[in-house]
Parts: sequence; structure tokens; C-alpha cells
Amino acid sequence: MAHAHGLPVSVHATRLPDLQQAVAAGVDDIAHMVQGWIPDDLLQEMVKKGIAWVPTLAAEGPCRDTLRRFLDAGEVVGVGNDTGYLGFDEGMPMDELRALSRAGLTPMEILVAATRDAARILRRTATIGTLEQGKQADVLVVRGDPLQDLEVLLDPVFVLHRGVVVRGGGRPTPRGLRGCPVTAA
Repeated sequence: MAHAHGLPVSVHATRLPDLQQAVAAGVDDIAHMVQGWIPDDLLQEMVKKGIAWVPTLAAEGPCRDTLRRFLDAGEVVGVGNDTGYLGFDEGMPMDELRALSRAGLTPMEILVAATRDAARILRRTATIGTLEQGKQADVLVVRGDPLQDLEVLLDPVFVLHRGVVVRGGGRPTPRGLRGCPVTAA
């Protein structure tokens, strides 16, 4: 019904039968990870249908093999962490970025999942997710190379959010700002 009205469908699935039902129904993305083995044919069906995955590994625990198989099959993974629901801090989702790293994603794969692919899952690629003319400008400048050490993301020297300087550039950092979210917002 949602697709008939042009609306995307996202499903939270943590059990294999729930994942199978969601994939059969043709949802657009899955949140969370199923614990245990997921058959290759189910992962291939997800890829064939273009179903993205937001694994929330920090909330769900390690599922390294499944996530790697899904990425290697050619599908999209986005970054999410259930902020506000499970008590995770707002801002930089470092617990999730670290969990994705432990699951075998490279720093580049993690940064792409947190920006471009998160925007794709949200259906907002026209306005966010990559640095391009005409898009909202979210820029995080750090000392160091996040492709070598993701931890440098915790200490931004300059943050531009929606075209406004919120850190650096001689302006005080707003109270409570832990950094600009790496998600595609």
C-alpha cells in the first residue's frame, strides 16, 4: 500500500522469519541485523530487489560475516544507531562506526555508508549525501586522515552544517555539540 502512494517502506527485523517476510514483501530497507546465519539466496534476493541495510551493529552485536557477504554481493549499507531509543548519544555515531570497522568495513566504506548511501536510503540524494553544487553543505574538517583513523572524526576543527559555520571559523561551539553527525543529514 505504501509503495502505491510513492512512500518507501523500512522494516526493523532481528529474526530470520521477519527478514524473510520483509524481503518477500519488497521493502526498501532493513534496519538491524538478524543474529545467526542468513542463507545466500535470501541475501541475493535482497540485492536483486535493491533492498538496503542499516545494520545498527552497535545495538545488535557482531554480524561480521553476514554484513560482508551482503556488501560483497553489491548492495548498499547505511549508518544508523537508534539514537534516542537505546540511549546512544546524538552527534557522531562512533559506536556504530567502530562496530562497522570491527565487522570488516574499510574506513572508505564506512564514510560512504554514513553519507552518500545514507542519503540514498532516505531518498534525499538530490539535496544531501555528497558535496555537489546545489546541495546542502555539511562539511566536517579534521586534523588527520579518517581513511587511516576514524577516531579523528571526534575532534573536528571546523563544521559547516547546512551552509552555516557551527564550529571553528572563530565562532564558539554550541553547548553540547559533539561534532557534526556523519549521517547524510
